[in-house]
Amino acid sequence: MSLVNKTKFIADKLISFQHIISVVILISLLTLIFIQVLLRYVFNLPLMGIEELMLFPTIWLYMLGAANASEERSHIVVDIADVFIKNQKVLQVIHFIKYLVCMVIGVILTFWFFTFFQYSLHLWKYSPLLSLPMFFAESALFIGVLLMALYSISDFVKNMKSLLSKNVSKQREGVQ
Repeated sequence: MSLVNKTKFIADKLISFQHIISVVILISLLTLIFIQVLLRYVFNLPLMGIEELMLFPTIWLYMLGAANASEERSHIVVDIADVFIKNQKVLQVIHFIKYLVCMVIGVILTFWFFTFFQYSLHLWKYSPLLSLPMFFAESALFIGVLLMALYSISDFVKNMKSLLSKNVSKQREGVQ
């Protein structure tokens, strides 16, 4: 198995795992909301701390959703250049610059959030009501940004290969 095939296999497994984790987190969040509504409005017995508990899956869901949008290239983009510029080679250079900037920002943010991850691990602070370690919520920031940076690097490499190839093909932005 070649290095490219191994990398694609690992990336596919990572994406599948990310999707499975997102579904599990979404189901757990919906279950917590259902329990809160049932206890509060049906039995008139509000459960203290459930809103604090919902913070953890919510943060993870946001960050994994952002990583998923980055992987699918379905996040919000404004590519005005695609409308006005018809030369595909020029568009590829513009996209190269765009992917380069995204990759650099992603790597910088990954290092910053890794520092925050280490700080959170060292400090090990607790939530106010339930005394749950905030590390579990704060680690989602590093994992989410790391995944987004990996997807940005992948997009950059794909764009670079396309730019260096002899044939100029029209690339479609978004889900490929």
